[in-house]
Amino acid sequence: MGKKTVYVASNDDDSGKSIVTLALAMIAKETGKTVGYFKPIGMETSLTPGREAVDEDVEIFKKALNLEFESEILCPIMLRGDFFLDDFTEFNPSHYIEKINSAFKAVTLVKDITLIEGPRSLATGSFIGCPVPKLAREFNSEITLVLRFTDESVVDEVLQAKEYCARWNAGISCVLLNRIPPDRVEDVKVKIKPFIERQGLKVLGLIPEEAKLSALTAGEVCDFLGGKVLAGFDGLENIIETILIGAMTPESAAKYFQKARNELVVTGGDRNDIILTALETGASAIILTGNLYPSAKVLPRADELKTPLILVPYDTYTTLQHINKVIGRVKPKDVRRMQIAVELIKKNVDWKQILE
Repeated sequence: MGKKTVYVASNDDDSGKSIVTLALAMIAKETGKTVGYFKPIGMETSLTPGREAVDEDVEIFKKALNLEFESEILCPIMLRGDFFLDDFTEFNPSHYIEKINSAFKAVTLVKDITLIEGPRSLATGSFIGCPVPKLAREFNSEITLVLRFTDESVVDEVLQAKEYCARWNAGISCVLLNRIPPDRVEDVKVKIKPFIERQGLKVLGLIPEEAKLSALTAGEVCDFLGGKVLAGFDGLENIIETILIGAMTPESAAKYFQKARNELVVTGGDRNDIILTALETGASAIILTGNLYPSAKVLPRADELKTPLILVPYDTYTTLQHINKVIGRVKPKDVRRMQIAVELIKKNVDWKQILE
C-alpha cells in the first residue's frame, strides 16, 4: 500500500476543498513524489448533456495527474445528485465498504502519496455506513480539515468536526482555514488560530480569498451551465467578478449595475428592459433564464458591445446555485489558475507537515 495518504475533508461545499487538494497534489508532484488521487464518494456535478453521471473533480484530477485508473476506480461510489437512495437498496453497507477498500488498495499501491478527497460533508455516506471519519479509520489516514472562514463561528464548526471524528476513533491532523477575507487575516491569526490550537488541533494554514482564483470568464460559465450563446460571441473571454440578479425596474437596475464591476447579470429571457439596461451599463455577460428568448432587437447591440447573451433552461434560483458550484473550480488545461492555487498554498500553508 502507498507510503502516505492525506484525507482532505470539509463540511461545506464552498470551502475550497477541491482546489486545496489539487494544489497539494501538484506540490507533492513537484517534489518528485508519485502522486495518486482517490475520492471514495463522489457526486454527479456535470450539467453537460451526456455527461450527467460525472463528478468533474475526479475528471480534473485524472487529467492533471495523468492517472491511469478508470474514473470508476478513482471514485467507486457515485451519488446521483439529491436523489440517490433508490440506487442503494440492493446491498448492505458491508458491500460498499468492501468496494471502496478494494479501489483504495489499487489506487494507492504504487504511489508515494495519495490525496483522498472527501465529499460535501463529513457525514455524507453515512446512509451506507461510509461517513468520512469511518473511512479515514479504514484507510489508517488522518484528516486535513478545510473550512471556509466567514466569521468567528468557524470555531464551532471545528469543535463539532473534532467531536464527530472522535466517535469513529479518527483523528484530525490539522485545520486549514480557507477563503479568509483579506482584511480579516491578521485577526484570524491572532485570535482564531490560537483558540483552535488550545483545543488540541494544529492550524497549518490561513489562506486568504484570492479574486484571481474565483474569477470566471463568460465562456466558462456558459460551458458549465450547458448554455447557448445567442449573441456577443466575441466577449466569451470577459472576466466575471460579481453576480447580480436583474429582477427590478430598469431605473433601479441601472443604479445597481453601475456600482458593480465585471458583473454577470442573471435575468429572465423575457426581460428585454433589464437586458438592454445591463448592456448599456457595461455588463460582462447576461444569463437569460427559463429558456426564454429575448427580443431580436437586443442581439445586434450585444454583438456590438461584445457582451454574451447566454440562454439556459433553469430558473433564476437554480441558475445561481449552479454558478456558485463553478466559482473557484480549476480545469485541467487552466495552467494560469492552477499555478495561482499552488502559489497560494505554498505561501500560506505549512504544506511540508501535511505531505511529509
